[in-house]
Amino acid sequence: MKAGAAHLVHVIHRFDTGGMENGLVNLVNRLPASRFRHTIVPLTNTGRIAARITNPQVRVEPLLLQPGPLARALPTLWRMLRRLRPSIVHTRNVGTLEVQIAALLAGVPVRIHGEHGWEVHDLVGSNASLLRTRRLLRHFVHAQVALSAPTLAYLRDRVGVPSARLHSICNGVDTDCFRPRTAGEQSERRHATTAEGGPRAIIVGYVGRLADVKNPLLIVDAFEQLHAQTSSHDRALATHLRLRIIGDGPLAGALHERIGRSPLRDRIERIGMRDDIAVYLRDLDIYALPSLAEGISNTLLEAMASGLPCVATSVGGNAELIEDGTSGTLVASNDANAMAAALGRYARDERLREAHGACARTRAVERFGIDRMITDYEALYTRLLLHHRVVEPAWAAAPTDRAGALARSGTN
Repeated sequence: MKAGAAHLVHVIHRFDTGGMENGLVNLVNRLPASRFRHTIVPLTNTGRIAARITNPQVRVEPLLLQPGPLARALPTLWRMLRRLRPSIVHTRNVGTLEVQIAALLAGVPVRIHGEHGWEVHDLVGSNASLLRTRRLLRHFVHAQVALSAPTLAYLRDRVGVPSARLHSICNGVDTDCFRPRTAGEQSERRHATTAEGGPRAIIVGYVGRLADVKNPLLIVDAFEQLHAQTSSHDRALATHLRLRIIGDGPLAGALHERIGRSPLRDRIERIGMRDDIAVYLRDLDIYALPSLAEGISNTLLEAMASGLPCVATSVGGNAELIEDGTSGTLVASNDANAMAAALGRYARDERLREAHGACARTRAVERFGIDRMITDYEALYTRLLLHHRVVEPAWAAAPTDRAGALARSGTN
């Protein structure tokens, strides 16, 4: 049995800005360093999110693999795992699942896989080839983590993962970093005016990857319909509506072109990737999430923690986060009319915005705080390490440096 910190190897496709990657950074920063050390292995490459790692014991080792079947890289993966000798290999999403073959052959004692979300070519596990891969490789994995109830049901009912190997761990949000405006900030904002001397704008915002599965083009359609619907009965309010889109991704060019064709292009602001998302969220009035599929959306949690009323499509785990009609509004997927109508109700009613925003904040704090996520992962890792006799019982019982982990984590 091993003494000292258990070595976790986290395998992801690409280590760059995204909800799954954000959760991984929070995890490696906050797990007790006396008990766990980490190596993050991106199969392709890494981006700016690596700068947010504050735990000095974390290593990032990108493999820089070229596109193609992952099976071709199994010898490389086997050699890497033999060199690193981890106690646990934790793969994330189906694009990394074949790494579990190499982990088995390399003798890794504990093997975990997590399903965090979906891509447009595999909406809610619809891809038959990937379903076969999941069914075949489920036998190589000791535990599978599902971030949402629909994902857990899919893994159990369609993939055939035994219930004893399934674990539900929701994303967590840092409710200190992501917070509502203070009373002073709120007062200042209410009395602010535009450059022309009129009332301050009402800003609808989206934060996230500009990718097909997130459906960001729909938010432009919905904003145009919102403006048209509002103009018909309150022209003054319509002039104050603004849309702000924050993020980057493969649809950035298409989104730029779509905004350029919009008659409201002067009222739509495109902001690229930012590291100060908490500040930007506090400047919004309403948050919109038009995704075609979701696991558990980090940005939706962040918006809720920021005290924003949220309009989100009723897909994946969104219904687990939002209480429809209390802390936000759920609408049908890919329905610009429904999203525009829901946004309009909030735009017209400041008291409704404040009430639903306050409920969203309370829900984020009470049910989705980041400490719960860290505790759940620590408990899962510890249980499996003990069960497979990788560590002694005394290892699990020893005090941890949780306070030090929290200090290192900063505001991630």
